[in-house]
Amino acid sequence: MANYKLDAMFEIRKFLWNRLSTLNIFNDEDYYSDNLNETLIPIVPVQQQPEMNQFLSGKKHIVYDKIGMSYESNWMICCEQILLTIYSPELLDIVEIRNFLTDEFRRMDESAKDVNRWAGLSDKFKFHSIHIADISSTAPSEEIQGFYAADVILEVKYSRITDGQGRFA
Repeated sequence: MANYKLDAMFEIRKFLWNRLSTLNIFNDEDYYSDNLNETLIPIVPVQQQPEMNQFLSGKKHIVYDKIGMSYESNWMICCEQILLTIYSPELLDIVEIRNFLTDEFRRMDESAKDVNRWAGLSDKFKFHSIHIADISSTAPSEEIQGFYAADVILEVKYSRITDGQGRFA
Protein backbone atom coordinates (compact mmCIF):
# COMPACT_ATOMS: atom_id res chain seq x y z
CA MET A 1 0.00 0.00 0.00
CA ALA A 2 1.28 3.47 -0.90
CA ASN A 3 2.48 5.83 1.77
CA TYR A 4 1.04 9.19 0.72
CA LYS A 5 2.91 11.02 3.48
CA LEU A 6 6.19 10.59 1.59
CA ASP A 7 7.26 13.65 -0.37
CA ALA A 8 10.32 14.52 -2.45
CA MET A 9 10.59 17.80 -0.54
CA PHE A 10 11.15 15.86 2.70
CA GLU A 11 13.88 13.77 1.06
CA ILE A 12 15.66 16.93 -0.12
CA ARG A 13 15.38 18.33 3.43
CA LYS A 14 17.01 15.22 4.92
CA PHE A 15 19.78 15.32 2.31
CA LEU A 16 20.41 19.03 2.91
CA TRP A 17 20.62 18.60 6.68
CA ASN A 18 23.09 15.75 6.26
CA ARG A 19 25.33 17.86 3.99
CA LEU A 20 25.02 21.11 5.96
CA SER A 21 25.84 19.45 9.27
CA THR A 22 28.63 17.27 7.78
CA LEU A 23 30.28 20.38 6.33
CA ASN A 24 29.85 22.23 9.68
CA ILE A 25 27.81 24.97 8.03
CA PHE A 26 25.32 24.17 10.79
CA ASN A 27 26.51 22.81 14.15
CA ASP A 28 24.14 20.12 15.52
CA GLU A 29 24.95 21.15 19.09
CA ASP A 30 23.56 24.66 18.52
CA TYR A 31 20.13 23.14 17.91
CA TYR A 32 19.92 20.71 20.81
CA SER A 33 16.78 21.25 22.86
CA ASP A 34 16.88 20.34 26.54
CA ASN A 35 13.08 20.55 26.62
CA LEU A 36 12.70 17.93 23.88
CA ASN A 37 15.89 16.02 24.67
CA GLU A 38 16.90 15.95 21.00
CA THR A 39 18.54 17.96 18.25
CA LEU A 40 16.13 19.96 16.13
CA ILE A 41 16.79 20.16 12.42
CA PRO A 42 16.81 23.89 11.59
CA ILE A 43 15.25 23.30 8.17
CA VAL A 44 11.60 23.76 9.02
CA PRO A 45 8.34 23.86 7.05
CA VAL A 46 6.61 27.16 6.48
CA GLN A 47 4.61 28.11 9.58
CA GLN A 48 3.73 30.91 11.89
CA GLN A 49 6.94 32.24 13.44
CA PRO A 50 6.05 32.15 17.16
CA GLU A 51 5.83 28.36 17.10
CA MET A 52 9.58 28.00 16.49
CA ASN A 53 10.91 31.16 18.17
CA GLN A 54 11.71 29.36 21.41
CA PHE A 55 13.96 26.89 19.55
CA LEU A 56 15.45 29.06 16.80
CA SER A 57 15.67 32.43 18.53
CA GLY A 58 18.77 34.24 17.28
CA LYS A 59 19.94 31.23 15.22
CA LYS A 60 20.30 30.77 11.49
CA HIS A 61 17.72 28.48 9.95
CA ILE A 62 15.96 27.62 6.70
CA VAL A 63 12.22 27.61 6.07
CA TYR A 64 10.99 25.51 3.16
CA ASP A 65 7.81 25.24 1.12
CA LYS A 66 6.67 23.69 -2.14
CA ILE A 67 5.70 26.49 -4.52
CA GLY A 68 4.89 24.59 -7.68
CA MET A 69 4.30 21.12 -8.97
CA SER A 70 3.46 19.67 -12.37
CA TYR A 71 3.96 16.59 -14.44
CA GLU A 72 5.65 16.60 -17.81
CA SER A 73 4.20 14.94 -20.91
CA ASN A 74 5.75 11.79 -19.47
CA TRP A 75 3.46 11.33 -16.45
CA MET A 76 6.19 9.42 -14.63
CA ILE A 77 8.31 12.55 -14.10
CA CYS A 78 7.20 15.17 -11.60
CA CYS A 79 8.64 18.68 -11.65
CA GLU A 80 8.49 20.66 -8.41
CA GLN A 81 9.83 23.94 -7.21
CA ILE A 82 10.95 24.15 -3.60
CA LEU A 83 11.42 27.52 -1.94
CA LEU A 84 14.16 27.70 0.69
CA THR A 85 14.22 30.93 2.69
CA ILE A 86 17.46 31.34 4.62
CA TYR A 87 17.37 33.44 7.80
CA SER A 88 20.35 34.55 9.85
CA PRO A 89 21.41 37.49 12.01
CA GLU A 90 24.78 37.29 10.23
CA LEU A 91 25.14 38.28 6.57
CA LEU A 92 28.07 35.89 6.05
CA ASP A 93 25.89 32.93 7.10
CA ILE A 94 23.48 33.76 4.27
CA VAL A 95 26.39 34.05 1.81
CA GLU A 96 27.84 30.72 2.96
CA ILE A 97 24.55 28.83 2.69
CA ARG A 98 23.69 30.36 -0.70
CA ASN A 99 27.15 29.47 -2.04
CA PHE A 100 26.81 25.93 -0.69
CA LEU A 101 23.36 25.50 -2.31
CA THR A 102 24.67 26.88 -5.59
CA ASP A 103 27.64 24.51 -5.58
CA GLU A 104 25.54 21.53 -4.50
CA PHE A 105 22.74 21.97 -7.03
CA ARG A 106 24.23 23.73 -10.07
CA ARG A 107 25.18 20.44 -11.72
CA MET A 108 21.58 19.40 -12.50
CA ASP A 109 21.73 15.66 -13.37
CA GLU A 110 24.93 15.16 -11.39
CA SER A 111 23.34 16.84 -8.37
CA ALA A 112 20.42 14.42 -8.62
CA LYS A 113 22.84 11.49 -8.79
CA ASP A 114 24.45 12.67 -5.54
CA VAL A 115 21.04 12.62 -3.83
CA ASN A 116 20.24 9.18 -5.31
CA ARG A 117 23.56 7.78 -4.02
CA TRP A 118 22.96 9.12 -0.51
CA ALA A 119 22.24 6.25 1.89
CA GLY A 120 19.47 8.12 3.72
CA LEU A 121 17.21 8.43 0.66
CA SER A 122 13.88 6.60 0.64
CA ASP A 123 13.73 3.80 -1.90
CA LYS A 124 10.43 5.27 -3.18
CA PHE A 125 12.08 8.11 -5.15
CA LYS A 126 14.51 8.55 -8.01
CA PHE A 127 15.76 12.06 -8.71
CA HIS A 128 16.57 12.99 -12.31
CA SER A 129 17.61 16.64 -12.10
CA ILE A 130 17.98 19.28 -9.40
CA HIS A 131 19.08 22.82 -10.14
CA ILE A 132 18.88 26.36 -8.85
CA ALA A 133 15.95 28.07 -10.58
CA ASP A 134 16.35 31.42 -8.79
CA ILE A 135 18.25 33.16 -6.01
CA SER A 136 17.06 36.42 -4.49
CA SER A 137 19.30 39.12 -3.18
CA THR A 138 19.96 39.20 0.53
CA ALA A 139 17.95 41.80 2.40
CA PRO A 140 16.82 42.57 5.94
CA SER A 141 14.08 40.12 6.85
CA GLU A 142 10.53 41.44 6.90
CA GLU A 143 9.41 38.54 9.13
CA ILE A 144 12.15 38.40 11.76
CA GLN A 145 13.55 41.62 13.17
CA GLY A 146 17.36 41.75 13.25
CA PHE A 147 17.77 38.95 10.66
CA TYR A 148 18.79 38.88 7.04
CA ALA A 149 16.92 36.70 4.55
CA ALA A 150 17.42 35.32 1.07
CA ASP A 151 15.37 32.95 -1.08
CA VAL A 152 16.70 30.06 -3.12
CA ILE A 153 14.36 28.15 -5.44
CA LEU A 154 15.27 24.61 -6.41
CA GLU A 155 13.67 22.96 -9.41
CA VAL A 156 13.50 19.23 -8.83
CA LYS A 157 12.60 16.54 -11.37
CA TYR A 158 11.99 13.09 -9.95
CA SER A 159 10.00 9.91 -10.26
CA ARG A 160 8.07 8.21 -7.53
CA ILE A 161 8.48 4.43 -7.70
CA THR A 162 5.22 2.87 -8.93
CA ASP A 163 3.55 -0.53 -9.04
CA GLY A 164 2.45 -2.40 -12.19
CA GLN A 165 -0.58 -0.14 -12.63
CA GLY A 166 1.42 3.07 -12.42
CA ARG A 167 0.23 3.87 -8.89
CA PHE A 168 2.62 4.92 -6.10
CA ALA A 169 4.26 1.85 -4.58
